[in-house]
Amino acid sequence: MAACGFNFETFFNIVNGGRRVSDKTTFSIDPSTECRLWEVPVATPHDVEDAVKFANDAFKNWSTTPFEQRVSKISQWKQLYEQHVEDFTKLLMAECGKPRFIAAGEANEVLALFDHNLQLRIPEERIEDDTRIAITRHVPVGVVAAICPWNFPLVLSVGKILPALLTGCSIIVKPSPFTPYSALKMVELAQNIFPPGVVQVIGGDDSIGPALVDHPNVNKISFTGSSTTGKRIMASAAGTLKRVTLELGGNDPAIIYPDVDIEKTAPEVAQGCFVFSGQVCVATKRVYVHESIYEPFLKAMVNATSRIEVGKADSPSTTMGPMQNKMQYEKVQDLVADSTTQGYKFALAPRPITFGKGYYLSPSIVDNPPATARIVVEEQFGPIVPVLKWSDEADVIAQANGTTSGLGASVWSADISRAERVGRQMQAGSVFVNSWAKTTPRAMLSGHKESGIGGEWGSLGFLEYCNTQVVHVFK
Repeated sequence: MAACGFNFETFFNIVNGGRRVSDKTTFSIDPSTECRLWEVPVATPHDVEDAVKFANDAFKNWSTTPFEQRVSKISQWKQLYEQHVEDFTKLLMAECGKPRFIAAGEANEVLALFDHNLQLRIPEERIEDDTRIAITRHVPVGVVAAICPWNFPLVLSVGKILPALLTGCSIIVKPSPFTPYSALKMVELAQNIFPPGVVQVIGGDDSIGPALVDHPNVNKISFTGSSTTGKRIMASAAGTLKRVTLELGGNDPAIIYPDVDIEKTAPEVAQGCFVFSGQVCVATKRVYVHESIYEPFLKAMVNATSRIEVGKADSPSTTMGPMQNKMQYEKVQDLVADSTTQGYKFALAPRPITFGKGYYLSPSIVDNPPATARIVVEEQFGPIVPVLKWSDEADVIAQANGTTSGLGASVWSADISRAERVGRQMQAGSVFVNSWAKTTPRAMLSGHKESGIGGEWGSLGFLEYCNTQVVHVFK
């Protein structure tokens, strides 16, 4: 099942099964070197209209394709993808600046997404009484537009494509201009398996997302990104009452109880803060440590964080690469500068990076800043984190919940029943007990408050690509 003529150095938009180029091109930047990567075509308004038209045409047949045939096609796509896991790993290293082990983790997580979705089946409920039979079904919503982020461009695009295809929808993927390459290639690979128009990809600039959101013939938007953009999408989608799934920003707290094993727990908490340079929606962004162990825990966190090796993505010794893009790099630099200007104490100060070019920041830890500090209130999405003291359980729960975000949270204690009890009080879609945020395709990923609407993954997430229909049969 080889993909003829398939390479990882030329990139196309994919419309109706065909490769499309454009008079206008753009490119992304390798964040390790600030060098130009490959050119990609910028989709035109005509490309958008064609993609929507062909997606609607393809939906008519794909939605009526027997479920097991759709499963078989997805299985074939998985087999083809398995031949290119290493190619996608290298692509993620280049476009994201991810060290090899992080990039390989994402590339292999795609296989877990395949395995999970291949096991799902659409439920049907049947209720019968003396007068009627009521059959509750889940029918495909129609044409889906997937607007994808730059931090996990492969996992978070495939995580939208698979449930859409499984349920009988057609889908148009819009990758981030910062990291377009892996999504473009993944959808190109899919053309060897699926009928034209079932899965398409159009990218290039920031005009494409709004065009898809506003289009009357797109039925659902699945978006992962900032809460600010999510609100704009929701407002625009209201014009046509599009279905929306929004996985948005977070400001995830970790609560550390005094009975933890400090030397074991502190490095784990640090990893939850700084994995992929903190550019993870469910990364730990506020650490609340009980005052009785604050000093030794902070010291252990600093020691663990100091061992992080910042370097280029392709260096075997690198454990933390660069920030993915200049925009986010400058935002985090601004937070560092603000913390310095405000006179907050750094338990671990930023250290100079001497690679010349690249968006490199060393991890830093702010020691017990005020609760009103920007570093506490704002989502950093980068390698800087505040550590704060607490003494009263009710108060720290209130502080942890005291934001407009509600994506993830973690609670750490030797007393698991206590940690679970507190975890149930967290206003967050995902709560982790004695672990940093380790998501799985088998569990729903969703946000509370301004961290999202709906959810994806798990045994129920794929039903968000459906409308519910009840058929009443009277006897």
